[in-house]
Amino acid sequence: MMVIRNAFWLSVCRFAADFSSLVLFTVLSRDLGPASTGEYSYAFALGAFIAILAASGLDQYGVRQYVRLGSDADRATCWRNMLVVQLLQLFLGLGVLGLAAAFLGGRNADPRVIVELTIFLVGWGLSRTFFIPAIARQAMATPAFTELGCRAAASLSAMVLLLSGVHSMPVLLLPFPIAGALLIALALRNAVRNGAPLRLGTDWKEIAAIARGTLPFTLCEALGQFYIRADLLVIVHLLGTATVGWYAADLKMVEVGVMPLILLGTAAYPVLSRTAVQDRAGFVKLAEEYLRGVLFLSGWLAVGLYCLVPLVIDLLFGDRFDPATRMLPLFAVLAITKGLEIGVYRLLYAARRQNIHLAALAVGATLILLLNFWLIPAFGADGAIAVVVISTALVDLICITGLKNELPTSLFVLALARLMLPLACAALVFTSLRSLALNEWIVALGSCLAFPVLGIVSGLLPHPRRSFLLATERAPTPM
Repeated sequence: MMVIRNAFWLSVCRFAADFSSLVLFTVLSRDLGPASTGEYSYAFALGAFIAILAASGLDQYGVRQYVRLGSDADRATCWRNMLVVQLLQLFLGLGVLGLAAAFLGGRNADPRVIVELTIFLVGWGLSRTFFIPAIARQAMATPAFTELGCRAAASLSAMVLLLSGVHSMPVLLLPFPIAGALLIALALRNAVRNGAPLRLGTDWKEIAAIARGTLPFTLCEALGQFYIRADLLVIVHLLGTATVGWYAADLKMVEVGVMPLILLGTAAYPVLSRTAVQDRAGFVKLAEEYLRGVLFLSGWLAVGLYCLVPLVIDLLFGDRFDPATRMLPLFAVLAITKGLEIGVYRLLYAARRQNIHLAALAVGATLILLLNFWLIPAFGADGAIAVVVISTALVDLICITGLKNELPTSLFVLALARLMLPLACAALVFTSLRSLALNEWIVALGSCLAFPVLGIVSGLLPHPRRSFLLATERAPTPM
């Protein structure tokens, strides 16, 4: 039950935090229009890249190391050396931030906006490193609520400023760097309470080993962000900030929708990592159940994007965002391919095969670079989405092939087959309801509610009494 309970709290808090960000995005869109929305999205995308360089990878590496180290002394030593790596990584990111503010800001976004959002995102990334001791012992509720409090406070404060008549983007976003600094402080306190001393390591040989071990995770995150964020950066140069605003509106829906998939992986990661080493047969069973759960959520998201979100975007953002609704069918396909990637990469990380994910992302990123400047001028934002779908599908295929020594290929084939049945039936329900000339909201909600029932029938969700994830007991406290 620990995995499901952690996934629940992580999902609830992250959904609430993302919902506050979505509300801010909506208010910005309605009050300031697509151009300002595009500036905000451009700065956020650039800040996300910088934050990856400054504070990413150690959370994935650290949790896996913690659950595998055998003694408190080993974990304490590892923690101190990880802090040194994190400090060096932070210096690198801050240097890149200075260059970005100097050379990339001004034309598409105010440099102050870039700095403010980057500080917030770096603080968010650092907090994930400092929450490693708690996450490794599966005490995930406190980190989840801490992140929720800081993110929601920043978004709500910005909305209050906007509704008070402030329309300067740098002033509106001032609460974000403050929230990032507060999140770092609270995460550090949580680390201390979980027995992790705030002392730096001195074993440079071990520090170098941790840096090498962390690098593939950092590069994976950077290339993973490249799939979506690079499109924003290219679109703003080729098509303008208004098109970015439409694209970003759909992307925001996808980002919120895939978050439960990511958080399910976060909750299951310690168990998957430990089982991959100790019990290969158990790992196969856990992986199958975990993958089906991820596909269930991604399929449901795809149905929602196709049926319901067009109505939501019109309601939230207004008539100026009508072009965004026409791109949603492609984003629905992206939800499935991205969901499969989220499930597969977590299995690769647990099995110590992160380099395969890195290689797959490198191939996908190369494909994006080759196709974006061809398809975006020819097909606009639709071309950008199509490129992401194609490249993500290729990444999925490479990752599944890379797991053939740990997991049978039939596991993935059968899981995808189980997904196709409820998707086809949901499409039939949508078509049938629409042919009856019912209210469009009834048609959309009926289709969305039909999918989970059909998904359970097809076996995408396990029976609670036969569930391996539900039966998994809590890991011993590491520190």
